[in-house]
Amino acid sequence: MDRHDKDIPVAEVVVAVADCSEEDARAVLDLLERSFPAESGAGGAAGGGGGGAATVWSAVLDAAKPADPAGRQETPVRLNGAVTITLQGGPRAVERVQAVLTAHFTVEEMGSVSGDQEREIELRIRS
Repeated sequence: MDRHDKDIPVAEVVVAVADCSEEDARAVLDLLERSFPAESGAGGAAGGGGGGAATVWSAVLDAAKPADPAGRQETPVRLNGAVTITLQGGPRAVERVQAVLTAHFTVEEMGSVSGDQEREIELRIRS
């Protein structure tokens, strides 16, 4: 973490995972939660309802506190298909989460909206 991180107004990133199987969603969220471990009682993944309705899995990450690189050594994450991910938060925090995804998957940027204090980006990832 560099000295400027204290000035980041929004270090939390809301992650929404959709258009995929529950197995793929959990694999992506587990990877991100290992990369940006939450303190007790913070963040956490939540799943959407079942049935015929669309399902979205989500988590809130504190991207100001990435895991120790030694703690991130793991086997590659394999997805069964393409996954759509939306990241929303402070620009630098969103960049950090996107960098983790880019390090593990093939990432295609589908669109983004940026403001002074917040950025939203939609990605499509594949193994």
